[in-house]
Amino acid sequence: MANKIYRNSTELMTLGGVPIYMGEMADACLMGRLNLFLQGDTGTGKTQLARDAMNYFGDKSMFILGRNDMDTRELFQQINLEKLRTGSSSSEIRELTDKVNYNLIVVDELPNCASAVRAQLFNLFDGFIELNGKAYPIGKGYSAGIATGNIGQKFTESSNELGRALKDRMHVIIDADYFFPQPRDTLEMLAESTNPRVEFGKDGEDGSQGIIGKYNDLVKKDIPFEKLIIANYLLHGLDYCSKGSKRQMKDAWPNNLESHEQGSDIGLVLPVSPRASKSIIRLSQALDSIAAEKGAKNLDYLDSMMQAYKFVSAYSGVLNEAAVAANYDGSRYKAMDSIITTTKKQFDDKRNSMAAGLEMVKSGKTDKKVLDLFDERWGFMKDILVHLSNQNQKQKGE
Repeated sequence: MANKIYRNSTELMTLGGVPIYMGEMADACLMGRLNLFLQGDTGTGKTQLARDAMNYFGDKSMFILGRNDMDTRELFQQINLEKLRTGSSSSEIRELTDKVNYNLIVVDELPNCASAVRAQLFNLFDGFIELNGKAYPIGKGYSAGIATGNIGQKFTESSNELGRALKDRMHVIIDADYFFPQPRDTLEMLAESTNPRVEFGKDGEDGSQGIIGKYNDLVKKDIPFEKLIIANYLLHGLDYCSKGSKRQMKDAWPNNLESHEQGSDIGLVLPVSPRASKSIIRLSQALDSIAAEKGAKNLDYLDSMMQAYKFVSAYSGVLNEAAVAANYDGSRYKAMDSIITTTKKQFDDKRNSMAAGLEMVKSGKTDKKVLDLFDERWGFMKDILVHLSNQNQKQKGE
């Protein structure tokens, strides 16, 4: 990260034999145009990491400090939109919105923002401004958001609809307390400066095109078929239970599960949402790119997908909180690691069946014996294989 002040050599993961650190995870979010929420206790470096990210974008980034007394008007004034509300003509409004060219929005201490301001942030995190019922995009095709907040404020635990909606816009949520800087990092930081305030990096050239260029390259890359299958497992395989569907059980999950399911991943985690599955794939693609730039060899798509799943889902609300508290010392990351271990075993056990399924697809014909290899949590593969076989058959007919 350019002009980096934040230091942290604690490993978040290893991909292809190379470590990935917190700063690189922030880079991956920017590369994938994924909103990032950094939560943790005071002094973990959340704000400094967000400030460092702003250095990529120069004056095309905006910093908002959340406060209890902040109101919607102040937000509009800060992003210079008061004139938009009184624009006398559509051409004047268009001229003004063209000047709203922020690529990165940083909101420090997000839970402190009043609810009305959080509602306005919905649109900013989604990359547009709504004015008189019409949406105006910001960032000219690229915009991302980073927000911070303390664990004690329970932002991610919010039970109100507004809190859940805003959390849904944070594609990646990281608890910085679990990845605190190493002693060697703090030694260097303290030796360089004893200024307790968050520091801005030195003004430099606008480097936004570097990040935006990587984003454009990333979205043009084909998504490996294996990643699509993994995402479908997280969407459909993890929905399976003896009652049929966890989604359809609603609040009866996990209490009404069979006793043998209570202690397994069936009773520990819900399936991801379609929105989350897209974030997982996008983050996995970005992490693979960063690892490859660092010299990673023989990248395993399952590894990067599982790590992306971990950081997209740990604080998304899919975990059984009672089981996390009872069996994993309250650590969502430990719970996610357990689910990942089970998932990897599932894919390893199904390796031969998957190979048989792909051979069936190539033939363009369906084979009941092959389809019967996929049941219970793997039942979703039947629909996928039949669909692909039919497509292949049509192509051969043409």
